[in-house]
Amino acid sequence: MKILQDEDLSKYTSVRIGGTAKTMYFPESRDELIDLIKHHDTPVFISGGSNLLINNREFETVINLKSVDSSLEHLGGGRFRAGASVHLQKLINTINKNGYGGIEYLFSVPGLVGGAIVMNAGRGKTHKKCISDYIISVDAIRDGAPITLEKESCGFDYRTSVFKNSNMIVTSVLFKFPEMSAEETAQAKNDRIALCREKQDNSRPNFGSVFMESSPLIMRLARSLKIGGKRVHFSGKTTNWILNEGEGTFQDALNAIQKVERMHKLLGQRCRREVIVIE
Repeated sequence: MKILQDEDLSKYTSVRIGGTAKTMYFPESRDELIDLIKHHDTPVFISGGSNLLINNREFETVINLKSVDSSLEHLGGGRFRAGASVHLQKLINTINKNGYGGIEYLFSVPGLVGGAIVMNAGRGKTHKKCISDYIISVDAIRDGAPITLEKESCGFDYRTSVFKNSNMIVTSVLFKFPEMSAEETAQAKNDRIALCREKQDNSRPNFGSVFMESSPLIMRLARSLKIGGKRVHFSGKTTNWILNEGEGTFQDALNAIQKVERMHKLLGQRCRREVIVIE
C-alpha cells in the first residue's frame, strides 16, 4: 500500500483546513485495512473529505480510505454492490447506464459511497429522500473483524447512522435500485446540476452544509453579521455554508460554528452539526 510521511491533511478536505499526518496509510483492500486497525491505536480515518474539519496539529497515524474498495458490480435485478471507495458520480452513472436510478440528487456531491452511507446522504428533510432508501445491507469492519449489517440494523435516520462516530468502518454496500429510463435519469442529473449552479456557492473551499438542522432566520442573521471574520465566513449565497478564503484555520471555522450554535441555544432553537470535527 502507499505510505506517506508528514502529509498535509488540508489537501484531503473540501474546506482545505487541517494539520499534518506523521504517517498516512492508503490501504487497498479490506485485509490491509484490518491489519492496520489491529496494529495502530486510535488512528484517524478520512475518506472523501467533505463535511470534515481537522485540527491544525500533527496526528500520529491517519488511514485514508479512498482506495480500500473501488469495486462496483451489477448483480442483476437492480442489485449493485459498491465498494466504499467508489465515487458517487460513478455509482450513479453506472446504475443509470444499466437502466436504474433513484439517487441522482446526489450527483453534485463530491464524496464516496462509504461517507454517503455513514452520513445517510440525502436531498433534504423536506424531500424525505436518502441513500438508505435503496440499501439492502452494509459490510463493515468492527473491532478489527468483518461484519455484515442488514439495513434494519444500521440505524439510518436523517443525516446519520450507526456508523457515525462509532468504531465501525464501512467497506461495501449492497443496493437495490428501481428501473428508470435513460431520459428520466439524465433529466434528474441535469436538474440537480442546474439547481447547484443557482443555489450553491462553490467560489471558495467549503464543507457543504454545516448543520443538518438549524433555524433559517438565525442562519441569515449569521450571514449578515459576517460571523467568522475575513478568513472564514458564512456564504452570502448559500446560507448554511462556510467558505474558506484561503488562510482559514481550524479554530477560525470552529469558532464560527460554535458561535452560531450558541445563538440557537440562546434563542431556544434546535441546531445539530453535520460537520464532523476531529480535534
